[in-house]
Amino acid sequence: MMIVIHEANSASGYQAIKEINEKARYIEQKTQEENKKTSEVDKSDGNTAEKTDDTSELEGTHKLSDKEKEKLSGREAREKAEDKYGDIPDHIRRMLERLEEMKEELDLVKQEVAELNATTDHDDEAQKAYYDSRNQYFMQLQLQYFETIENVKDAMKEAGITDMSILIKAIA
Repeated sequence: MMIVIHEANSASGYQAIKEINEKARYIEQKTQEENKKTSEVDKSDGNTAEKTDDTSELEGTHKLSDKEKEKLSGREAREKAEDKYGDIPDHIRRMLERLEEMKEELDLVKQEVAELNATTDHDDEAQKAYYDSRNQYFMQLQLQYFETIENVKDAMKEAGITDMSILIKAIA
């Protein structure tokens, strides 16, 4: 009895899979046919013109305009984020970007020096020399970072920019 039930379940499962595959092929075929119908070449200038079919499966759906697509893509938001410094002169913008790069590098080198300090055998001359050189590089980079901050402040004053929040954003 169990074998008969199992075979019946297998047969009905096979039949269901077969029906699903047939429906998928049918839908794919219909979609390809609709795509062929909706895409025509405009004979006057050779451009592709899209027709919209009012009797589609997705009746009541909304087609997005180019402006809506642009907004949803997030490109405008990315451009605003990239232009976080607003209307400041290019030389100050480059200095601020360099400051951000230096801050990232400082964080990496600081982490490296901390790891080296924890793992270095300070009795081994080669390891100690490498640690000392990385630590020295970190200190020099830190001095350069602070000097660059001062240079940016001076350049902003010369340009008549009194809002120092731009500088704070770069170093925060």
